[in-house]
Amino acid sequence: MRIFTVEGAGQIDAKTRSDAADALGQVGDPRLEEDGWVTIPESNFWMGAQKEKESEANYDPEAFDGEWPVHRVKLAPFRMRKFLVTVQEYEAFIKSGGYAEKKHWTGGFGETPEPEEWERQIAYPNRPVVGVSWFEAAAYCRWAGGRLPTEAEWERAARGPLGLRYPWGDAPLDVSRANYGDTIGHLSPVGVFPAGNTAEELCDMLGNVWEWCGDWFEAYSEGPVENPVGPEKGTARIVRGGGWYDIPRLVRVSVRNRSEPAGRLDGIGFRCAGELR
Repeated sequence: MRIFTVEGAGQIDAKTRSDAADALGQVGDPRLEEDGWVTIPESNFWMGAQKEKESEANYDPEAFDGEWPVHRVKLAPFRMRKFLVTVQEYEAFIKSGGYAEKKHWTGGFGETPEPEEWERQIAYPNRPVVGVSWFEAAAYCRWAGGRLPTEAEWERAARGPLGLRYPWGDAPLDVSRANYGDTIGHLSPVGVFPAGNTAEELCDMLGNVWEWCGDWFEAYSEGPVENPVGPEKGTARIVRGGGWYDIPRLVRVSVRNRSEPAGRLDGIGFRCAGELR
């Protein structure tokens, strides 16, 4: 269990930690039995990034055009799961009849019986589930008593309470903090990069898998805005965070990506958010 602490992880390379966590998953990962919800208080932060003026908010020389304009966002309190949804957790949804209960679904109901390559995935219970469409991710979250995070909620959670460039602060990305750049060569179990956690102890906000958000994609506009949820319709949903195979420029908190909601890719997973209870 020490591989999930900063002190323990710092003494062991990422591939070995991942292998050890996979072994733990085979016998039962006790972390997945914990509550796992993290409260994010009311927030007012700068969202996006820009590469034109170093003296202004969220300057990042690697920013893509779609990350600007930087704008002020105010969010009501919400909660988010510490970990990405794992194969073990998603299996509970399947076994409970989640694919047969239409009340959980806003689209895609009855189109698939399980995620892509499910038989391969179930061999790794504490890795993030992938190969799920936006509709499947949203259905799971509803079944679990939550919802997908908005894009603004995701970025606030990834930046932490101080609105930092990376979840851990302003120190550069490196292989001790996230699964990216094909360092391990595959998905890793959740939480094996504790040095990359946010101050609020959210894990894997960068790297490992891209994460579905609730919003349809659209270009940013000038702020300030309050509790944005994106447009009412569109052609692609937002995904955030970068994956295990991505170059560093794509593994930043302000990077925006998108995918068709029916797409089921092996590089996209999700985590749940929700209202405070």
